[in-house]
Amino acid sequence: MKVSVVIPTYNERENIKGLIPEISDVFEKNGINGNLIVIDDSSPDGTAREVENLRERYPIVLIKRGQKLGIGSAYVTGFKKAMDLNSDIIFEMDADFSHDPEYIPEFVKSLNNYDLVLGSRYIKGGEIENWSLWRKMMSKGANILAKVLLGLKVNDITTGYRAYRKETLQGIDLDKIKSNGYEFQAEILFRVVERGFGIKEIPIVFVDRRTGRSKLSKIEIINFFIFCIRTGIRRLFHLK
Repeated sequence: MKVSVVIPTYNERENIKGLIPEISDVFEKNGINGNLIVIDDSSPDGTAREVENLRERYPIVLIKRGQKLGIGSAYVTGFKKAMDLNSDIIFEMDADFSHDPEYIPEFVKSLNNYDLVLGSRYIKGGEIENWSLWRKMMSKGANILAKVLLGLKVNDITTGYRAYRKETLQGIDLDKIKSNGYEFQAEILFRVVERGFGIKEIPIVFVDRRTGRSKLSKIEIINFFIFCIRTGIRRLFHLK
């Protein structure tokens, strides 16, 4: 079984140089045949150069893009590359240490019986550390809104720590994904549910980034709400 971890980056040099060795260590300790696929959107801080240096010691595929094109398209690019490499399991993970690599074996084990596994902050055992009350309220509110409008029986719709079976991504037609920002997570999950794939949530402790600043902007939050409302209306009235 082959595992790929897809990580989009933009100005994550300080984080990525520590994260890649940690993920590789988890692979080695747990006997996982794994690699990393890093998609860098021309980071001014030299993230791509750092990854190139690490590539001498770790199994990394680096995809360099000429400009900042958005997290949604980065994930689609990474997913397609993973499938080209015949990966059986494909992860998505943030580059900022918010997602602990130690959970990777639990994701892999859960995919024996499910098509998509979500790392959830909003089920028993899940937790968020180092977030302000305002940010926690925004995240929880976004999840409640998406759950209602999209009709999803999932507690953490916006989580960015996920593992897919290859067949799941093949079954949802990645070329039809339209979202490119924060709403990407909701759209791809909606498509997975639409096609009847099995989903499991496992609890994770989400820790705010170690260094750097969050990439989540106000316009991305607005786009997320617009996506949920539009999709909810189409779902309600059975529109395509």
